[in-house]
Amino acid sequence: MRKNSGFTLIEMMIVVAISAMLAAIAVGYSGVERDQTALTVEVTEMSQFILQARSLAIATYGNAAGSACGYGVSFDASSETYSIFAFVPNAGQLVSCPTVSGIASAPGANAEAKYTDETWQVHPRNGITFSVASSSALSLILFYPPDPTTLLFDQLGNLMASGPASINLVTPDGLSSRTILVNSSGQISF
Repeated sequence: MRKNSGFTLIEMMIVVAISAMLAAIAVGYSGVERDQTALTVEVTEMSQFILQARSLAIATYGNAAGSACGYGVSFDASSETYSIFAFVPNAGQLVSCPTVSGIASAPGANAEAKYTDETWQVHPRNGITFSVASSSALSLILFYPPDPTTLLFDQLGNLMASGPASINLVTPDGLSSRTILVNSSGQISF
């Protein structure tokens, strides 16, 4: 008797079932990885905005009256946007910049000038959301030259006295989150 060298129906069904299970695992895993990657990219993007505002503030030292006194980043939780802004108190008037000790509350919208279109009211991408609901939540950072001095403001516009301020980012499925911490020296950690 001759033995067949082909596969049996049972063997073929087992191979197809194992392949289907591996494909299902790979699809589920890639969705989680995609969210993790999007979260990491957004944390990096926000951190770069903060560092860019700090660099701009250093570059403004010694500018003429009427120009930007400093730069900052604002976080608007209600519209889910963040922006780099130029701090221009008394816009349009040739008035010197206030002293750091004279800034007790967050600059109002009339003192926040758009830096560029690309850095104004940016929405987090890929469904990432951010919350600023805790007591250490950051709503605005202002870098004031020459050091630059870092001023952190909470959701009510009050100057935060101590401790790091935070921005919490969450994936669309809510399973993963990352927190950006900014201390009173302007150092960022996440």
